[in-house]
Amino acid sequence: MVSEPLHGFVLHRRAYRETSYLTDLFTLEMGKISTVVRGVRGNKGDKKSLLQSFQPLLFSVSGKHELRNLNQLESNGKMLNLGGHQLFCAMYLNELLNRLLPKEVPHPELYEYYFQSLILLQSDCEVEPCLRQFELILLDELGYGIDLLHDFETNQPVKPDVDYCLVLEQGVTAIGSGSIGSNRFSGQSLIAMTNDNWTTDSLKCAKYITRTALAHLLGHKPLKSRELFQQTWTKSGFRKSEELK
Repeated sequence: MVSEPLHGFVLHRRAYRETSYLTDLFTLEMGKISTVVRGVRGNKGDKKSLLQSFQPLLFSVSGKHELRNLNQLESNGKMLNLGGHQLFCAMYLNELLNRLLPKEVPHPELYEYYFQSLILLQSDCEVEPCLRQFELILLDELGYGIDLLHDFETNQPVKPDVDYCLVLEQGVTAIGSGSIGSNRFSGQSLIAMTNDNWTTDSLKCAKYITRTALAHLLGHKPLKSRELFQQTWTKSGFRKSEELK
């Protein structure tokens, strides 16, 4: 039994049997956990209304198995007000966490950065730097962080005036003058990324690197948040943004 209160957010919920939910949550203390929330479907109680994404929660769980029982539940702050493009981006963060995090492995720094990312999205920040920074931190937390400041083949520092390419599970290495498609970026862009200096070039570089690394971990199953964003854009006629492509 886990007796201490947990701080967390709902990542995903789905119907279970006639009256319950299976709910995946991201917590400060335990990382990602899966719970059964019994007797809440079909009623208008506070417990059901709180089980929403982007609502800070305080709760307790019981049980010794990976599927635990969620017991006491209360609000731990105002629900974050996300809409439009920012909502799709926040859904993307949730899906990454739910797909990639192992169960019950604490990631307190990632949790705090996730919370801050939601606050930034709510404030109508520049979306792409927020997403790229989160993706890089997530890769680090999962043990797949990439050294962007050294050539893995020579162990020499990255030089601003040299072009590099990404080799999965190895790092970056210098390349010659021949073009190799989108897997080519300047040392200056790599250095800018590590300093959170977000320019057009460093954002393009970061997007290629994080998407390539995450795709390797996610496998062939597409991200539903990205598909939903694309479907909504098609139906609405809004200008298509690049962040979730």
